[in-house]
Amino acid sequence: MNDEYDLSDMNIGDKASSSASSGRSFSEPPSSPIPEETDNVEQVEKSRTVELKRLKGPKLPKKRIVIEERFKKYSTLMDGRYKADGTFRGKFADLNFKPRESVFDKEVVYGSKFFGLYVAFWFGVAMLVLNIVIKYYRENGSIFRSSVVRIMMTDIWAIGITDLTMYLTSYFPVFLHTCVRLGWIKWDRTGLIIESLFEVWYLVFFGLFYANYRQYPWIGKIFLMLHSVVLLMKIHSFAFYNGYMWSIKIELDVSKAYLKKHENLDPLLREALEKSVEFSNFELGTQAQSIPFPENISFANYFEYSMFPVVVYEVSFPRTEKIRWGYLFGKVAGIFGTIFVMVAIAQNEMYPIVMKCFELHKATSFLYKAQNYPILLIEMVPPFLAMYMMVFFLIWELILNAIAELSRFADREFYRYWWNSTDWNEYARDWNVPVHKFLLRHVYHSTISAFHVRKTTATFATFLLSSLVHEVAMFVIFRKVRFYLLGLQMCQLPLVEISRSTMMERFPTASNAIFWFGILLGPSLLCTMYLVF
Repeated sequence: MNDEYDLSDMNIGDKASSSASSGRSFSEPPSSPIPEETDNVEQVEKSRTVELKRLKGPKLPKKRIVIEERFKKYSTLMDGRYKADGTFRGKFADLNFKPRESVFDKEVVYGSKFFGLYVAFWFGVAMLVLNIVIKYYRENGSIFRSSVVRIMMTDIWAIGITDLTMYLTSYFPVFLHTCVRLGWIKWDRTGLIIESLFEVWYLVFFGLFYANYRQYPWIGKIFLMLHSVVLLMKIHSFAFYNGYMWSIKIELDVSKAYLKKHENLDPLLREALEKSVEFSNFELGTQAQSIPFPENISFANYFEYSMFPVVVYEVSFPRTEKIRWGYLFGKVAGIFGTIFVMVAIAQNEMYPIVMKCFELHKATSFLYKAQNYPILLIEMVPPFLAMYMMVFFLIWELILNAIAELSRFADREFYRYWWNSTDWNEYARDWNVPVHKFLLRHVYHSTISAFHVRKTTATFATFLLSSLVHEVAMFVIFRKVRFYLLGLQMCQLPLVEISRSTMMERFPTASNAIFWFGILLGPSLLCTMYLVF
C-alpha cells in the first residue's frame, strides 16, 4: 500500500547512456553485428565478447548504478502521476474534506418540510418506551433490575482503563516516524516492516486476546474489538500517509542533487528528473498547505487528528470557529436518551427471544431446530430492526456530531441518504462514510496501484476485507466461527450487478424495496443463526 505508483518496467539508466553515445533512441534495442563466417570458433566467440563490451560501454561504479536504477523508477512513475487533462494527480487527493452539516441537521430542522414528522416519530418512540418501562416495573417491581444494564456495568472501569491503554499505544507511529526523521531508520526498509508487524500485534492483542483473557462481558469485548479496529485504521492511515511523503521527499532531494551535480545529461533523463522535481514539489506543497512536511510529525498533530471523528489522515482538516454549547447539549442529551430506549427494547423485546434461542440451541434434533427456527426469526425482526436504526442514529448522528462539535471538526458528512439505496454498493458508500473513505483510499485505490489489478478485483478485495472484519466481530460476540456473515456479505457482489441491470434500473422503487427487505431480514437472520446453529 505504500507505493502508489509501483511500475518498474521502463529502463532509462544504462540505456540512456548508451543511446546518447550511439545515437539510437530508447525504444530501439542495440543490435549486435554478427561476424562473418569463419572456421575458427574461438575467434568468433572472442569477436562477440569484444563487441558486447564495446556496446555496454565503460563499467559504471556501483553507486552510479544504484542511483540510475532509482531514476528508472522515477521516470516510470510519471505516467501514473498525470490526469487526463495533463495536470498532476496527487496520491491523496482522492478525498475532499470541507465544512458540511449532517443530513438530519441540514434537513430535519424547524421550518423544513419533514420537521413535524420527525417530532411525531420521537413522540411515538417516547410513548413506546414509557409503555415498556411501566410494563417492566409492574412485572419486576423496579426498572433498575435489568439483565442488560447489569452486563453493561460489569467491569466497566477495567474496560475503560484497557481502552485508555489502547489509545495511548496508538501513538507508536509517531515514535516510528520520529526515528525516521532523525535518520535512525529508513521508512522503506525498516520502518514499513516494523509498522506492519505492530499493526498485526495491535489487532490481535487488543481486539481479540486481552478482553477474552480478562473475561470481560460480551458487550465489553465487542466494544474493545470495534474501537481497536477504529484506532488501527487511524494508525495505518497516519503511518502510511507519512511513509509516502518520506518517499516523495527523498525523490525530490535525490533528483535535485543529481541535476545540480551533472550538467551533461541525456535529454530524456534530464526531462524525467525535472518532472520528478516538479511533481515532488507539487505533492509536498499540496499535502502540507498549512504545516510543511515533516513538521506535521509531532505528538500535538497526532493528538488533534486522533480527536477528530475520521479514520483517514490529513495534515489539516476544516474547523469551525467555536463550540456551540447548546447544540452539544442537545446531542449529549440525545445520546443518553437513545441509549435508554435501546436498553428498554433490548431488555423487554430482544432478551426473551435470545433466551428462547439458547433453549433451541440445546436441542439435539436438527429437524426440531429447523421447524421452530422460523418462528424465532419472525419474532426477532421487529425489535432488531428498531435496534438497528437506533444504533445508526446513536453513532453516526449523535456521537460523531458531539465529538465533531467538541473538536471543532467542520466536515459532518458521516453518512448520506443510505435509506434510498437501490443496491448494496451504494449502501456501503453511504451508511458509514468515515470507514468508506478509509477503504477507498487504503484498500481499493492501494490495491489497484500496488498490484495493478482491475477495478472489479479491487472491489472484491475491499468487500472481502470488510466481510472478514465483520466476521471477526461475530466471533468476538458468539465465540463461533460459522462464516454466516461472510457468506451473506459476499453475496452482495452479484446482487450489485443484478441491481445495475437494465431491467432493475427501470424500477428503482423495486430495487429500494429489495434493499429494505435485506435490511429487515439480514441482521435478525444473522443473530438468530449464530445463536441457534
